[in-house]
Formats: sequence, structure tokens, C-alpha cells
Amino acid sequence: MPHTKRLLAAVTAAAVTAVASAAAVQAADKEVNLYSYRQPFLIKPLLDAFTKETGIKVNVVFAKKGMLEKIKAAGDNSPADAVLTVDIGRLYALKEAGVLQSVKSETLEKNIPAHFRDPEGQWFGLTARARVALVSKERVKPGDLTSYEDLAKPEFKGRICTRSGKHAYNVALIASMIAHHGEEGAEKWLKGVKANLARKPQGNDRAQAKAVFEGVCDVAISNNYYMGKM
Repeated sequence: MPHTKRLLAAVTAAAVTAVASAAAVQAADKEVNLYSYRQPFLIKPLLDAFTKETGIKVNVVFAKKGMLEKIKAAGDNSPADAVLTVDIGRLYALKEAGVLQSVKSETLEKNIPAHFRDPEGQWFGLTARARVALVSKERVKPGDLTSYEDLAKPEFKGRICTRSGKHAYNVALIASMIAHHGEEGAEKWLKGVKANLARKPQGNDRAQAKAVFEGVCDVAISNNYYMGKM
């Protein structure tokens, strides 16, 4: 199968539309290679449905780390046709690296609002999620915490848990604070949150939810869907 250096990228766990668009050019080959940050078992039902409907086989290459580096290193010889990832930060990195190509698709443009896709058509967002605060009903009163900004309030000193600030999920949250409050405002907020930590940042989002349950902290920063997975 011939391949080009540039790929189509999608963010989320819903891959069918993105893969279909990438595969259209090579549909005659009846095969497409998908590089994915999402574990294969999570997206298998969607990909199986896609194959059943189109007859195009999807080969999934799971890469927990180093996906961009692998694609760049392979250059024009990369077998990747499409990329499925999570978080806007990773999409930005893929685009900045110049490994994506623009895709013109009436189906994508009709079904995905403009603010959920790249203006140049290099990536498309298929689902959304939120970075939220998980709180103890017993130890946090209703109304005490209603915004991200509240996390920096002195009354939450020693009461907040979070994973590393270097993780993509928290980097995106920090970027949103910069967008809303500027660098100076975001830095002030970060210092306030740091002063309110109950422990050194550690673990994943599930670990933060468990910490609230165990009484280690009263508030945890997490993606919204982790509670439903526990």
C-alpha cells in the first residue's frame, strides 16, 4: 500500500468517521493503518463495525508513548494512514510537527462543529470530555466550589489532590486558564492550587478519586468519566 508522510488525525475514542476519511483515498486496497493512543480493546467494537460496513480492514498500532517520534522517524516510509489520539495538546504537537495533511470532507464538516475541528482540516474532534473537580459530599459544602478558580482559595489549603501538572490533561487545563486569565493570572492561580495540595502530585485520575474516598483529600482534579469507570 502506498503511503504519504502526512496523516489525518482525530481526537477521542470514536474513530469510525476519521478512519473512513483517511481510507477513502486507498479504499481500493481495502486496508488502513491506524495509530492509536487508545488501547485496542476500547475501540475494537467501533472498528469492527466500520469494517463490516465498508469492507475495509483496520490495522491498529497501539502506542502509549512516542507515537509522534515514531511517525517522524519513519518519514515517507511510515505505514500510518490515520492517528487516533486524546487531548488537544497532542493534536497540536502532531500538526506542529508537519505530519498531518488537510482533509476535505462534507461528512466531517456537516457533523462536526467548526470549533471542534482544525480550520485547515488537519484534525477533527469526535467527542468531548471535561476536567472536573471530584468532591467529598461530607467535607465540602454545596456552593463552596463552583469553578476552577475556587481551587486556589485559601479555605482549600491542604485539601486538594491531583496528578502531575506535566500530564497532558493538566497541561490542557492550565492552557485554558492562560487563555481566560492571561499568563499572570494563570500563574497566580497555579500558585494558589499548589499551596492547597494535600500531597505531592502522584498517580492517575483514578488515584485522585480514591484519595477523596479514603479521606486523603477533600477535592480531586480528574477527567469526568473516571468515576463511571470505577
